[in-house]
Amino acid sequence: MPANKKYLTKSNWTRASKIIAVTLIAPVASINFHLALAFFIGFAYVVPTSLFSIFILWGFFMVLVYWIKKVWVSWLILLVIILFSVLYIYYAKS
Repeated sequence: MPANKKYLTKSNWTRASKIIAVTLIAPVASINFHLALAFFIGFAYVVPTSLFSIFILWGFFMVLVYWIKKVWVSWLILLVIILFSVLYIYYAKS
């Protein structure tokens, strides 16, 4: 049974933007979040489990990007997560 046409994206740019967000930005956001968490809690506690939890968080971000209808909102959420984690890492190092 084919998919209902009203639920499919009309624009190729929207589809390409979601694919780029999922393949490039979501892994960066999950790695940056774990690195900031390691600075907050401690590397000895975060690093052993980060390999598994990075993939879990990446999967959550994939679902989030495709669940949100507007592409710019999903990009904004991912970029805000990256920005806050990078700022926390910067201030934690100094």
